[in-house]
Amino acid sequence: MQTSRIQPRGTITKRAPLSVTIGNEPLIGLYYVNASVGSPPQTVQLQIDTGSSDVWMFGPQSCNSSTSLCLGGDFDPSQSSTVVQVVQGGFTIQYDTPNSGVVGDYVQDNFGIGGMVIKNLTMAVATAADYVTTGIMGIGFDTDESVARASNEGTVYPNLVDELVNQNLITTHSYSLWLNDLSSDSGTVLFGGYDTDKYSGDLGVLQIQPDAQSGNITSMTVAWTSLSVTDPTSGTTTLTDDSFAAPAVLDSGTSLCGVPTDLYNQLADFAAVINDPTYGAIVACNISSYTGTLNFGFGGSGGPIISVPFYELAVPTVDQNNNPLTFDDGSTACTFGLFPVDQGGDILFGDTFLRSAYVVYDLDNLQIGIAPTNFNSTTSSIQVIGASDTIVGGASSIASGVTVTQTNTAKVAPGIEKTGTVTSLATKAPAPTFGAISGIKTDAGATGTAAKAPATATGSAATPSFTKSAASTTTPSFDITTMFIMAGSFILVLLGGVSVVLA
Repeated sequence: MQTSRIQPRGTITKRAPLSVTIGNEPLIGLYYVNASVGSPPQTVQLQIDTGSSDVWMFGPQSCNSSTSLCLGGDFDPSQSSTVVQVVQGGFTIQYDTPNSGVVGDYVQDNFGIGGMVIKNLTMAVATAADYVTTGIMGIGFDTDESVARASNEGTVYPNLVDELVNQNLITTHSYSLWLNDLSSDSGTVLFGGYDTDKYSGDLGVLQIQPDAQSGNITSMTVAWTSLSVTDPTSGTTTLTDDSFAAPAVLDSGTSLCGVPTDLYNQLADFAAVINDPTYGAIVACNISSYTGTLNFGFGGSGGPIISVPFYELAVPTVDQNNNPLTFDDGSTACTFGLFPVDQGGDILFGDTFLRSAYVVYDLDNLQIGIAPTNFNSTTSSIQVIGASDTIVGGASSIASGVTVTQTNTAKVAPGIEKTGTVTSLATKAPAPTFGAISGIKTDAGATGTAAKAPATATGSAATPSFTKSAASTTTPSFDITTMFIMAGSFILVLLGGVSVVLA
C-alpha cells in the first residue's frame, strides 16, 4: 500500500498558498482555469480535475471538430522558445466513450496559473483528439498518470502538484477546492493551504482509501457511509442502514453526483424527475424553491455530514435553439443533479455535490478534510499547510473507523450526458410538490453512468471566461445546440473521473 510522502529534514519556511480562480460553465458542466504555456505565453483553458493527474491540451489542428467541441484553444510548440520534447507520441488516453481518445507528445515547458509560472512542467500536447470537449489540468496522485497506467513498472513523472512543491512555490502536496454555488461565475482552488472563511464549523478528516486491485492510492476515494433526506415539514428520513459503506470519489471533473440505482430511483421519484430521450433526467427548475436537503455522511458514526440543498440539484440547461429548456406549459426545465450508478461501477461525487462542500486534499498525509461550504463568502482567512502540518489542525474529528476499497479504475470522457435526438420536450411539467420518500436499505458497491465535461481557458488571476481559440481576442458565444447534439453521441459512463483507460 502506498505510504505518506517523506518530508525532507531541516528547517522549512512555509510558503504562501497559491490561489487560482476557476471559472464555472454550468451549461457545459465544468470548472476551468486560465493557463499560459510556453515562451512567449500562449493562453489555453483547461478543466480542473481532481480525478486525473496529467496536464494535456490541444495542439494545432489536433481536435476533430466533427466529433468534438474543441474548446479552450490550443498550444503550438513550434511557437515556444522554451519547449523541450520529451517523448514523441508517448501520450495516450482512451476513454470509455466509443471512439474517444487523445494521443500526443510529452513535452516540458513553462506553465502559468494564478500569476505563478512552473518551469519545465511535463505535460502532453495532443496531436489527435476525438470525442472530447477540451484539455485537462489534472491535479490527482501521480500514480494515476496515463504513463503509470501504461507501465507495469508504475513509472511516474513529477506532475503539476509535485512541481509546485519541487520548485518551492508551495510547501506541501495539498490544495483546497471551493466551487461556490451553482449560480456563481467562479470559485477558487488554493494550492498549499485552506481558507477558514470558506466553510462553516470545523473540518472533518477522512482517510483516502486504496484501490482494490493494487492496494495503492490513486484516486480521491473516501468512505461514504450514509444518505438521508431532510424535509422542512416531515423531518429527516435515513435511506441507508447502519452497515452501509461505499467508496466515493470526490471528483471535480464530473458534472453530476452518482448514487446507487436503488437510491437514485427513490430520489428521482421524490423530485418528480422526467426521463427524456433527448435531455436525460429532467426536473422542474422550481425545485429550487424547495428548502429540503440531501445529506451525505462520511467515515461512519460521528463523521462529517454535507447537506446539499435541492436547489443545487436543478442544473440549468438549454434546448436546440440555445434557449432555456421549457415544458409545454412554459415552465423551465433543468437537468437533475444526480445520476444512477449500477452495481460494480465507481460512485463519483462531482460538482453538484462538491459545490456544497469545502474540500481540502492532503496528498502527503493521504487525508481529505471536508466541511459544509460557506456559499458566496467575500472574506478570506488563509491557513498555510506547512511541511510538518496536517489538516487535523483545522479539524474537529478524524473519521478513521470505516475503510472501503475502490474496485473500478476505468475512466471516462468529459461532457454532460445527453442521449437521443434533439426534439422538444413533449411532457407536461411536473407539479412543484414533492412526493413522500420512504427509507430503503441498499447494498454498497455501486458505480454509475453520468456526466462529465472538460473545459479550457485563458488568462490568470481574473475570473476566467471561455474562448474558442487561443488566438481569439473576444469571448465568442458557444453553439450550445451543436454541443448537445455532439454530446448525444457520447455514451458517458462515468467510471472514475476524467482519468483514463489505456488501450
